[in-house]
Amino acid sequence: MDLKETWKKLALEKLQKPVTGAVEIRKTSRHPVQKLILAFQVALGFVICFGAIFLYLMIVMPQPIVKFFMLLMIVAYVFYFIVNYRVLRKIRNSNRMDLSLLSTLKQVYDNVQSSLAFQRKSSLLIYPLAAAAGFILGLSTHNEATVLLQKREILISLLVAMIVLTPLSYYLAVWMERVSYGKYLKQLHELIVQFEQE
Repeated sequence: MDLKETWKKLALEKLQKPVTGAVEIRKTSRHPVQKLILAFQVALGFVICFGAIFLYLMIVMPQPIVKFFMLLMIVAYVFYFIVNYRVLRKIRNSNRMDLSLLSTLKQVYDNVQSSLAFQRKSSLLIYPLAAAAGFILGLSTHNEATVLLQKREILISLLVAMIVLTPLSYYLAVWMERVSYGKYLKQLHELIVQFEQE
């Protein structure tokens, strides 16, 4: 196939001299691997943005319980940053010319799939925490949150919010994952199947 021959030719040229215009090619590529890299870069941008918002809230909110929950959210976002950054690095490092094209594509596909599956599982612990943090932040705007949390009806409301928002947040995140990564993962899988059948 032409693509395989091109890959081998690029590997040979890379050993002999740097590929001219490589930066421009990477920036304008429509290849699913490049699109996945861009999707992870955008995800990292959102993680940094939301982490900064929680840091700001932790600094400006006077109540210790609110600061504590904002700190927990910051820890969660640092965790997501590390996971996404590691996957982004793995994708970039798997783009090696000394591997076959099929091996490279499989490596990228497997890395992204395993990372997204891990993030889906971990979100089931983080979403209830996020629901509680938002609830307590809302309480703190009117009164002392620790005083209000001693009331039975407030605790029941918090529990209901966590029970309702956790699955809603999970399915929204799964939908967003499909929008952000699904199309490119499907294209990548189709390429892998195509190469395996040859």
